[in-house]
Amino acid sequence: MVRKFVGLLGHSIQAYGHNIKLISAFSLPFLVAFPLALSLPNFVSLGGIFLRIGSIRSLSVLEAAYIVAAFFVSLLLFSFAIVAINVVLRSQRTLTHLTHYEVEKIEHCTFRYFRIMFIAFLAGLAANIFLFEQGLHYTVGAVVSFGLAVAVLFAAQAIVIDDMRGWNAVGRSISLIFHQFKHFVLFMAFAAVLLVANDFFFLQLQSGAGLGMAAKYLAVAVNSLLILPFLEVLKTQIYLSKYSLLD
Repeated sequence: MVRKFVGLLGHSIQAYGHNIKLISAFSLPFLVAFPLALSLPNFVSLGGIFLRIGSIRSLSVLEAAYIVAAFFVSLLLFSFAIVAINVVLRSQRTLTHLTHYEVEKIEHCTFRYFRIMFIAFLAGLAANIFLFEQGLHYTVGAVVSFGLAVAVLFAAQAIVIDDMRGWNAVGRSISLIFHQFKHFVLFMAFAAVLLVANDFFFLQLQSGAGLGMAAKYLAVAVNSLLILPFLEVLKTQIYLSKYSLLD
């Protein structure tokens, strides 16, 4: 199984290199999405941005409205980037050209994926706000957030590759995790190593070069333009591996 995962890594590196211009171009919305998200009440960790639950109650109506608007734009750009990368990879992996139809498909799939991510976010936010009052958001809340993230992990692939909608895409994502559980575990371990290495490098840079918060934002930029796109490529290769003719 490890050998097969290494093979999928090889496929991912090859696919990423072959489509690096398109993938990099479609990853640019991450650079817009994450700075928008940085204006929300949050903190930066492991090259990602996380909401500060405790600050929500102190927000004014105007601040809350701005946060909601920024969140919608950020999530929409994020959804577009993820879907676009998967459309490019689907065309390359199935030996077809990126047609006008495929480009039009990006718009439809983006809104499907956006709805799934929005519902997952709302569910996680509601659960964490409730658990915050109980003092359990660091433990139970973290488990709930992780579970929701795992449930939609391959939703974009299900939408783009198998043209699935809504809960069917989430169901396919969960089903794939159970059927490819070892690949899922190896993927999570690989992703964790990349994110920790990225954070460690820029933390060292922060203390050694005196860059302050700029080092954390650089970590977010590297995560946005390099790590996240490559992990999405790897997820697509894992998803496509269920088709024996494409192994």
